[in-house]
Amino acid sequence: MEKTYSPRAGSHAADEDEIPTLYEVDLIAKQISPQYRLTTYLQSGAGLRISETLAFSADCHRDGFLRIRRQVSAKAHRGDCVTRFIPLKHRAENEYRDIPTLAFLADEIDTHLRQWRTRTADGVETLFAPRERGKRTMPTAVTYGYHFRKALTEAAIVKPDGSPKYTPHGLRHFFASTALAHGIPIHEVSRWLGHKSIKTTVDVYGHLVPASWDRCRMVMHNALRPDTPSAERRGAERGPAGPRDPV
Repeated sequence: MEKTYSPRAGSHAADEDEIPTLYEVDLIAKQISPQYRLTTYLQSGAGLRISETLAFSADCHRDGFLRIRRQVSAKAHRGDCVTRFIPLKHRAENEYRDIPTLAFLADEIDTHLRQWRTRTADGVETLFAPRERGKRTMPTAVTYGYHFRKALTEAAIVKPDGSPKYTPHGLRHFFASTALAHGIPIHEVSRWLGHKSIKTTVDVYGHLVPASWDRCRMVMHNALRPDTPSAERRGAERGPAGPRDPV
């Protein structure tokens, strides 16, 4: 199903130019430091925030779903950090959310565990604690950002001025926009993203729901003029459209 977008509304709406393509997602995964390859797919395939991704641990990986219950503190890379893992955004201690796991992502997690195993940090069997000697205990969104920007630069995924085209959050946008483009109800996507309310999801991604304007036209036309063909039906009866005049 091809993604179709309605006009953006509101300053919080996701910018379509900030959402990478599937080709770009795979290219980022290929170019990023090998230990961080999985982060690309946890964000794009499960919609995790980068702070949740970096806190991903062995106990998150369940049979058919992910159970996300913590995120990395912004101070987790500092030697004087007392609490490296904190509750999820908008959630209390010990609260969690479950996200369905696609088979491809489950394979990526298993591959990462075989290759890198886990490392204990504050009692958590985490997947992304640094292995290099002399590094701090946990990466954060800020320290991870260096690896992400480097991957985009090496993959030539850049803006005209040479700066990286996307941020890690763009991979989360990829998850949400892809799910919505394929008909997943927005309230389900909202729960998987961990938004405080569905209003947040609608404000950010509502314009990405595919063909909602076309469906509205069809439904209302059939309700008001059921005996006359709608524009969509007229188009189908005429067959493929010819070249359009320039706008």
